[in-house]
Formats: sequence, structure tokens, C-alpha cells
Amino acid sequence: MRTEREVKDIQSPFTGGKVVEVCDVEEKEFRKEKYMVHVRYYQCCDTGEQFTTDEQDTLMCNDLYGQYRVKHGIPFPEEIKAIRIHYGLNYSQISRILGFGINMYKEYEKGTVPSESNGKMIQMIHSKQGLLTLLSASRGVFDEEEFVKVSERVMACTEYNDKTAEQNLYYGKMSRSVMNGFGEMNTHKLINLIKYLVTTEGGICPTKLNKELFYVDFCHFRQYGTSISGLTYRAIQYGPVPEHFDTIYDNIDGLYKESRIVHEAETVRLYCDESTENLLSIFSEEELHTISYVETILRPMTTSKLVEASHAEDAWIHNQKSHSFIAYTEAFSLRLL
Repeated sequence: MRTEREVKDIQSPFTGGKVVEVCDVEEKEFRKEKYMVHVRYYQCCDTGEQFTTDEQDTLMCNDLYGQYRVKHGIPFPEEIKAIRIHYGLNYSQISRILGFGINMYKEYEKGTVPSESNGKMIQMIHSKQGLLTLLSASRGVFDEEEFVKVSERVMACTEYNDKTAEQNLYYGKMSRSVMNGFGEMNTHKLINLIKYLVTTEGGICPTKLNKELFYVDFCHFRQYGTSISGLTYRAIQYGPVPEHFDTIYDNIDGLYKESRIVHEAETVRLYCDESTENLLSIFSEEELHTISYVETILRPMTTSKLVEASHAEDAWIHNQKSHSFIAYTEAFSLRLL
């Protein structure tokens, strides 16, 4: 659904007049395949001419490339890097094993989308036996000494797993898709985000924390086409909540609960004593901007007001009857932010 909003701090580069930001869904083609992609762009009110920022282009690309990767089973950049590091291979070695150009694997780690065939080759080396099979087939591109060293190194490795035990605990069986905002399942980033939100609130009840996480992730997806935490959210009675949120909060070192009696009722609050400065170093500049923007709006709100606001969101309205997962595409209809 197309929406427009007037932008007061930007002037048209064509006339110097008023500008509106348009949010819409458009059909885009990538490698001869068509996808419905969320786009944002500015439009000159006088001429109708359109122009975009790097941020708006990033949103479109992340949505488009994320859909393509999911459809064809192509790993995301962080996963591609993790595979190489797990087996202790340098760029030259893994490229020769896979039959790629000398700089190709490095470019894939930086974000270039592999072709479908190259994506399947990378998927093949999720299995150690798959990697050993390809290594044996590429023996001719190594001298004997290097081949022996690489073979011994790979043989000494454990089987590569997409998720660590900690990732399974926090993220469950969900894989990267629009349901988790195409976000990396990075437990370090997730833990730091939670601790930061708890610390800046000076203690927070889990119900409010659930909503803050939801708005941070969905706001970031609306801006850039990816979530920050990689969490999935479900619509329940008290609004959107991360899946397995109790398990997550109970297993973070340095996060502790205190029970208090308020108006003859027992309430639980979460606390964390870590420095916010130490917690923020893992986040990108764009992520920090999103977190700060959301926190500025949500921190003054009481838990009940924030629950009420979340009940006005389409993300909750469309999913609350069946308590189903919330697709991140609902981010484009957020009302509170």
C-alpha cells in the first residue's frame, strides 16, 4: 500500500520546494526473476521527480537480495564467512577448492550475492565430507605440501553447524527469512541489545522490554530491510513478543530479576549493571541511530501505555487471534514510530 508523508527538513534538488517521502511495494527484477519489494523514495511536489538516499537504496537491496537468498538457499554474508573461518582456510584456498575466481569468495563475504550454482557449492561445504570431496577433486590446483596441510586441517575440524548451542537456545529452529527480518542470528549482538535496553531504563519489566525489542527490530527493518536482533515475534495477549523470550532472559549472564510487591501484586523487573558504553561497540552506526531513536520515544512511556500502543499496530491486529508469528513486512504500517 502506497503511503506519503511530507518531509520538512529536505528540499527538492530540482526546485528547492517541498518533498514527500513515498513508501510503496514495487516489482523489481533480479537475475531474470521478479520480486515484490518494499521501497522508499523522495518525490518533488512540484515536478513529480523522484530521488533516493543511500539509506533508501539499502532498504530496497536488502529486501530484494534477502528474498533471493531465501528462495534459492544461498547463505548470507556472515554465514559464508563463518564457513571459511570454521575450516581455517584463507581466501585463495577456499576459492580454489570451489573453483571460484581468486577474489570471488571475499566479495561474497562482503555482500555480493552468489549465483544460484555458486550458492549451492557453498551450501555443499556445510558438510565436512562435502568439502573433502571438493578438495580431493581440486588436488591439481595445489602443490603437494599445501594439499596435505589443508587436508589435515579440514580433517581435524568438527562438522560445521549453522547454529551454536547458544543460538539454538535463543533462536530455536527458525532460519533467516522475512519472519526474522533477514537478520543475522548473532547472540552477542542480541545479548548486548537486551542489556542496553535494560540498563538505560534503570530496570524494566519483561512486558515493556518485549515491546521495546519489537519496535527496535521492526523500525530498523523499515529503514534498512534487516532486523538488528534476528528474533522472530509472535502476537499474544499483551502485544508482540520475541519467541522464547523467557528462555532468552533467563539465560543471559549479568541479567537478573527482582520481585517487588506493588499495590498488593507481585511484579518482576529485570536489571543489569553493565556500562552502556561497553555494550554499544558491537552495533553499526545505522543500528545505533535506530536504537537511540526508538528509545527516545519509548523510554518515557509506561508499560501499560506501550502495550496499548502495540495493540493499535497492524502487526498485532492481523496476528493476535491465532497468536501467530509476525512477518516483518508489517513494519511499514507502524503507527507509534
